[in-house]
Amino acid sequence: MPGGGKSGGRDRKPPTREVTVSKALSFLLRHGAEKEGLKIDARGYANVADVLAWRKLKSLKVTFPEIISAVETSDKKRFALCYFPPSTAEQPQLASEPEPTPEAESESAAQTTATALQSTSTDSDATHYLIRATQGHSIKSVEAESGLLEKLSLDQPEKLPETVVHGTYHSTWPVILKSGGLRAMGRNHAHFATGPNLNDVLGSISQSTGDGDDKGKEKETGGSGPGSAGKVISGMRGDAQVLIYIDIKRALAGGVPFWRSENGVILSEGVSSDIGAGPDGGGVIPVEYFDVVVERKRGFGKIWENGRVLQELPEELTRRGNPKGRGKK
Repeated sequence: MPGGGKSGGRDRKPPTREVTVSKALSFLLRHGAEKEGLKIDARGYANVADVLAWRKLKSLKVTFPEIISAVETSDKKRFALCYFPPSTAEQPQLASEPEPTPEAESESAAQTTATALQSTSTDSDATHYLIRATQGHSIKSVEAESGLLEKLSLDQPEKLPETVVHGTYHSTWPVILKSGGLRAMGRNHAHFATGPNLNDVLGSISQSTGDGDDKGKEKETGGSGPGSAGKVISGMRGDAQVLIYIDIKRALAGGVPFWRSENGVILSEGVSSDIGAGPDGGGVIPVEYFDVVVERKRGFGKIWENGRVLQELPEELTRRGNPKGRGKK
């Protein structure tokens, strides 16, 4: 159906100004900064004054308060802010080396953003602030090692999330399985959420299908999906149909790197593999580190576990396109 969705897009409301501004910021800070001539450092920071001068935001007449609102109200905490008081410098300098500022060294990233937001009540000079996207970059000069992300390690098991899950779609799952694993697909990292918990998802599926009586029937309602309790989950699209649960301890032991972003998203660039690099030369998170795979929208439940396929998804599902645009990461 043209436009996607059950009504072909005819009933879809135009995005609010807040959404338009947030999407423009996400594009610029995650993907477009270098091509658009915006100076951005290895940690992903750009000066807010320079961001406001970007042609698209200028054409929309976006204001400093709107930028601050985008940081403050993002449901998935997509942006981080850093404040440099006027006494520290005439203008905050972008780091030429991947080295945190004194302010960032003395505070956690979350506290840095909170402090910056508080400062906007007394200082509205955009040149005194830096902004970055917390994750989702495809800009190659933005480096995880620069302090943008926290590296996870088996040496600190208390910091490892209990749940690491990647959300994808009916049509994409067979491709992932055939190709041997997950790839970043143009971004610097593949994205993973820390929920929903596997047992919660399986319990919700069982309850909604009446123990399998309605399996395979249309149940897609958007939102965050079964097991999410209606919550917005950073690192996963709300309309994800298939959930791939990762055994992060085995993956780390196997040399697969994982990171945590400021907003709690788990990320990995994968590793080089004999199954081949991705289209951008990136690595892969091999299927051998998949724990369980669950189809959650149509009531199929577990479709893959312990290295073997439990259920094949019907072709009527896998040949459909992805429902893009209804729940961004």
